[in-house]
Amino acid sequence: MIKAVVVQISESGARIRTSYSAVPDHFYVVLGNYEYFMGATVFHRSKDEIEVEFIKPQPSRFVNVLSRVQFPLATIHDLKSVLEADQYRLS
Repeated sequence: MIKAVVVQISESGARIRTSYSAVPDHFYVVLGNYEYFMGATVFHRSKDEIEVEFIKPQPSRFVNVLSRVQFPLATIHDLKSVLEADQYRLS
């Protein structure tokens, strides 16, 4: 398991910052306490970042919530609380 920060996210992919240099070409992005999995494929690498495409598009509502999270580690323990906090803003 590798901890990383999702810098940008869209329905089709993400830019992820990590200091780990041996990220495999195919992996899962896991959010929350193993609550949400997104299959990903690396299509670009730089020194401290990778750009990935998701194996299947993610729901726009979900991506909108994640893109507004202020604290990068907010989703590491309980993704449900992050989604519930933004529930009324998305309605």
